[in-house]
Amino acid sequence: MYNVLIRPLVKEDALTSYQWRNDPEIWKYTGSRPDITITKEIESEWIEKVLQDDTSKRFAIVCNEEYIGNVQLTNIDKYSAEFHIFIGKKEFWGKGISQLATYQILYFAKEVLKLKEVYLSVKSENISAVKSYQKNNFVIKEQTEGEITMSVVLSELPNTVVSIFMMVYNHGKYLKECLDNILLQKTNFNYDIVIGEDCSQDNSREILLTYQKLYPGKFKLLLHPQNIGAMKNQNETFKNCTGKYIAICEGDDYWTDPLKLQKQVDFLEENKDCILCFHKVKILKPTGELVDDFITKVPENFELRETLAKKLNYIHTPSVLFRNVIQTEVDAMEFKNSPIGDYFLYMILTKYGKIGYLEDSMAVYRYGVGIFSSLNRLKHIKVNILLFTNLYSYEKDPVIKEIFYQHLQDALLLVDEEFQKSDRILNSRRHKLVEKIYRFLKK
Repeated sequence: MYNVLIRPLVKEDALTSYQWRNDPEIWKYTGSRPDITITKEIESEWIEKVLQDDTSKRFAIVCNEEYIGNVQLTNIDKYSAEFHIFIGKKEFWGKGISQLATYQILYFAKEVLKLKEVYLSVKSENISAVKSYQKNNFVIKEQTEGEITMSVVLSELPNTVVSIFMMVYNHGKYLKECLDNILLQKTNFNYDIVIGEDCSQDNSREILLTYQKLYPGKFKLLLHPQNIGAMKNQNETFKNCTGKYIAICEGDDYWTDPLKLQKQVDFLEENKDCILCFHKVKILKPTGELVDDFITKVPENFELRETLAKKLNYIHTPSVLFRNVIQTEVDAMEFKNSPIGDYFLYMILTKYGKIGYLEDSMAVYRYGVGIFSSLNRLKHIKVNILLFTNLYSYEKDPVIKEIFYQHLQDALLLVDEEFQKSDRILNSRRHKLVEKIYRFLKK
């Protein structure tokens, strides 16, 4: 399994790439060998020159943090561009890396450059390259004895296998750690990172724009011009997740296993009766201590929808991957207005299948940072009342509906208890003494 990324080409890459220019085996299929020996200096000057060209975008292919080849778009105009690629490190030939890198630059062309079409020319004898291009929906336009011309309409670019859903608001303190760990994923498929950034007051947006420039084939940024609120941001972000599967990672959590996505995709591919799967997480306390999960416990019969309804949420958001059936449900009024979107989401999803579980600990949940975990007890109860009311209204299954009705009644009783506590406090001798000293308490 490989971690494949494209990044901007830099002058220093010449220290490696000059060797590829002098290898006739590399140029056998992809181009003509230079008629002179290419030195480090010549290669460096060439890179410096082409990086000044406004009609091209040139990137390095990086596999497991090693520079192994180049991919670029040239002759860029308003609607189209020409595609070129080569893998210089021959030990990486035939491993599917070219296909992954090709997808990333096409994704960049579509989502960032807003192009309509990308075209290429390939030698007719390079059959493996033609097959690789076809997997990214390139089609043959013209064929001669020596050359094949192909193109892809970017509106027909295949969707990624996984879309990573992320909402960001004032997460600047934690965001780099979150993104760095996502970008360490090793997969045999492509994924994109879809981020709804809701007009943060810190440097979150600047961080996201920097990462998009560094890794242009991975990010779809929804940069809202004004704050639209968590619920609307959630729904807009979900609507832009087009992958076969969706993973969730909030900007203050992070993943710890580079094979997390691959393991979860493999699980759902093998277990067709499951709509989602989740796994163990570690908890990061505000003190910086990393501990085992003390917030949730995976119950018996965790795979059943009725268990999820009875036991409430035992699934941490950075651990979940699910089949993308949510698009038909995003506009449900109750879901749009739900104060706790993840639990409502799981209840929606489990209409379509069971819940799977992996024992591996592959993510960290940051305790005490999110909005919900920071609420005081009374506000916490009020949020739950709204959640249970929305779920009761949404639910059609009479058994599940009754469960949420009972949760709602229990929450209302807790409100009564909290007000009774307040009455006892207000009538206590200590409070009356404080009230006498601090007159503003009577106001």
